[in-house]
Amino acid sequence: MTDLAATHRRLVDLGLRRATLLVDPARARANIARFADRARNSGVTLRPHFKTHQSADVATWFTEANVACATVSSLGQAAYFADHGWRDLTLAIGLNPRELPEVAALARRVALGVTVDHLGQVASLAEAAAPVGVWVEVDTGAGRAGVDASDPGSAAALLRAIERAPTLAYRGLLTHAGHSYGARPHEAATIHQASCAALAGLREHLRAAGLPGGLLSAGDTPGFAAVESWTGLDEARPGNFVFHDLMQLASGVCSERDLACAVAAPVIGVYPDQRRVVVHAGAVHLSKDALQRPEGPMYGRLLTMNATGFDRLADEGVLVSLSQEHGTVALASEGTTRAYEPGDLVLIAPVHSCLTCEQFGSYLTVAGERLARYVSASSSRPDSASRASGGRTNEV
Repeated sequence: MTDLAATHRRLVDLGLRRATLLVDPARARANIARFADRARNSGVTLRPHFKTHQSADVATWFTEANVACATVSSLGQAAYFADHGWRDLTLAIGLNPRELPEVAALARRVALGVTVDHLGQVASLAEAAAPVGVWVEVDTGAGRAGVDASDPGSAAALLRAIERAPTLAYRGLLTHAGHSYGARPHEAATIHQASCAALAGLREHLRAAGLPGGLLSAGDTPGFAAVESWTGLDEARPGNFVFHDLMQLASGVCSERDLACAVAAPVIGVYPDQRRVVVHAGAVHLSKDALQRPEGPMYGRLLTMNATGFDRLADEGVLVSLSQEHGTVALASEGTTRAYEPGDLVLIAPVHSCLTCEQFGSYLTVAGERLARYVSASSSRPDSASRASGGRTNEV
């Protein structure tokens, strides 16, 4: 039996019938343990970003690794994890003043940190009298959000406004070095070190002006994966590392054995003369993030399974195009393609696990256990477990 045939049999044994997101807990736990060890050895608090998995069940694996605080990217996520016992949360996205009632309500339940880079955000927080911790977001090169690291005047103005508000507590300086994505390990390490140095330099400017420097917090999986020591920071907020993905693999910051989530999908078309099969897994299952190659974009790769979980990437089978519901897998030969039949099940490693997980309302482990996840009230994402078994499509 070939690896792909064995994978099909394992997926059939799980009772899968439709596109389903599978998680390998052993791999995810190993990824968590590796980063928790680095944080502990560096004297840094690991505050992982939960936007990748958004699952209270997965979050318990972090608790087992003695992680007690987390990062989120929406108030809905924050409330969900607060409901599941998390009491120290940072909302690492710019404050939306229109959500101040929700911010204030949540801040009375948990130790809540928010991020600002504009005086108007601080003024809104002060008017709402929300008892929150406030991070000043700093742009250390990603160009997305935050005050420029070379502009201590703007950071100082924000800090003074925070200090004038009796209900606000200044936490420190926070950055996301998103420009590390796509970089090779030595480049990601350089970006990480430069970002940390920029934060430290800005803190010294603030202290020289008679202001509190606060804590330093950074978060990006490639940078933290590329360096063994995280000293110089107070907090680390990577998130993607729990599952990793083909993007991280292509950059060289993880290995195949670190890939911990994948999408199982049925074959719905077989075209031997074109050396391709079509699967019912499209952009609504995998997102449209792609890795660029000379021969064209890649949206995923076939992954194999063994008796205990995920195994290795298949020698062939590249997802080369996506529409809303369809995915096209290119194979090496006409003979290989003829081995497939409609209804066969394949497993696809995603390019970007964060966006792929976002497409599903729940997950299944490789042992068939359901993992619940946060789904916003306005979402139409289906419950993956219901889709898997062919039951009624639920919204959870």
